[in-house]
Amino acid sequence: MANHPPSSLLPLLLLTTLLLASAGLTLGLTFAPCHSSLCVELLNPYQTRIHIAVFYSLLASLTLALTARVYLPALRRLSGTYISDRPLPLVGKRLTVGGVVLVLWIAAATFASIAYWLPAQYTYWYARGALVDWTPKALSRVAWTGITGHWCDIWVGLVILPVGRNSIIGRAFGVHTSVLLFAHKVLAYTFFVGALVHGVTYYAFVAAYASAPASAQSGFVVDNPTVSVAEQALGSPYSNLVLPTGVFSFVLILVVTITALPALRRRSYNTFYFIHVIFAALILILTSIHASTNFYFLLPGLLLWVGDWVWRLRHSLSTKEEAIVENAGNGWTRVRLPSEHALSANDGEKGASALSTLATPVLATYYVNFPSISKLQVHPFTAASTGSGGTGPVLLFRRGPERKKAKKTAKEFTWAVAATAADKPSAETPSTLKVRVEGPYTSSIPEASHADHLLLLAGGTGITGALDIANWWAAKHGSVVDHSKSLRLVWSIREEEVERVQEVQDLQITMAVFRNMEFVVHASGKLGRLDPEKQLAAFLGSRGGTSSGGGAWVYVSGPEGLLADAETACVRKAKELRRGSAGDSAGMMVGKLDWYIARWSL
Repeated sequence: MANHPPSSLLPLLLLTTLLLASAGLTLGLTFAPCHSSLCVELLNPYQTRIHIAVFYSLLASLTLALTARVYLPALRRLSGTYISDRPLPLVGKRLTVGGVVLVLWIAAATFASIAYWLPAQYTYWYARGALVDWTPKALSRVAWTGITGHWCDIWVGLVILPVGRNSIIGRAFGVHTSVLLFAHKVLAYTFFVGALVHGVTYYAFVAAYASAPASAQSGFVVDNPTVSVAEQALGSPYSNLVLPTGVFSFVLILVVTITALPALRRRSYNTFYFIHVIFAALILILTSIHASTNFYFLLPGLLLWVGDWVWRLRHSLSTKEEAIVENAGNGWTRVRLPSEHALSANDGEKGASALSTLATPVLATYYVNFPSISKLQVHPFTAASTGSGGTGPVLLFRRGPERKKAKKTAKEFTWAVAATAADKPSAETPSTLKVRVEGPYTSSIPEASHADHLLLLAGGTGITGALDIANWWAAKHGSVVDHSKSLRLVWSIREEEVERVQEVQDLQITMAVFRNMEFVVHASGKLGRLDPEKQLAAFLGSRGGTSSGGGAWVYVSGPEGLLADAETACVRKAKELRRGSAGDSAGMMVGKLDWYIARWSL
């Protein structure tokens, strides 16, 4: 899933402008009155401004690197090179050169701060201790509390950067949402560990402080050790909130982290989502009160986050429209969206994401909300058809697994939507529901246009994206008769009855007309689990005798097991092709393999 130049430079220009404006505003704020509990720029003005410069230099360097990756194919290939075939344990992701460099670069910027904070912190705290004739080694603990706190400045500033479907970062650099979400998750866990270490080091200091003589204790206040008992009475009302805001922030961070764990998040996504959004806002407020540098580092992400939500509310989520809901038969439900949401090559930036290539108007994702079913739940769907000629996009889905309790089953989103059309089996008597639609969001996949051979691997309801790609490809290349272009769609389902849905049957009729298209149904109930590696080897092997040097592209959508196995197969096969061994050993004539894994999970 390589990055490619977006069709518009506007997102990149907006991002650059915002970065420069935030940096200038932040430096200016260090000279303005401070309203945080701990005003770091008053205690260490020189180090604070260096710290701000390091953070914004980190953001600038990442912006330049991602821009170069988009526009320089050689750098893009290098950064996307896999170091390992198999995903790492626990993490579930494969190491790439670009990923390793990114981690090392952020770590270097973070821990380099020790160079300017360590001398300043030790000097400051031992000077304060000398005022009350108390200079134990325990003062090094509060010094390291400050140092680790400034690590958290950087991490929280990166965590807050928006990575959702409307993220300007994804739009500017063509980065897939799943990649951004994974980066956010890694940074969030890092921030959690950093906050934990920050708190532990401070309470280690408090333990030593508790056993200090009364004269020494008068020089420090537990709620804010930068002031003495005498200074506390003269300070601002915020001065005693350093410890309380830190403790409350950590409790909220802990709750967010626990509810974001995969097992709990997948069990109750709504709980995770609303805790994530509401508690994140509270954490932003509390950490900004906790220390001034937190606010300075949160500023760029906060501006992006506000802009993201303003766009969503203004352009989509605030408008109700009518959608047609139909019983498509055999457990399928069809939703027809209004025609104005159709995606075409001439739409430009119809949704929040520009088409990376106007020649491939496929794989559009829509986020829909049915207020009569749930006023808050918003669900993503990849369209089975993006719509054209006055027709709107078509969404297809099947009901989720039945719960033990009938009431819970009835309230589940897919069951509730399907129930509105359950008693109307034909399209002649469709039901209508009010809907809020956000999108379309598209993915950066010019490889689909450039490749000579396409293999589509779909599992279950993952067929929807494959249907859209296959119909687009049939219109563009179906008439080619010499097999220089080909497409094979393999659909894995448990029971063969599932395939009896109108959109699938229409595609099968279309593909039967063309010699270079093939539709394969894999009934896993009879044939066992689909093996992506065998499917890929068979597909590439059958291309023998075609034009040498052509490219192949693989699309995979379905359950996580299929996605993981298919990605592993693609990584291995791509390595073989680069070494030049695959063509000799298997008679394959393709010279390049690209793939797209439709992974949207966190």
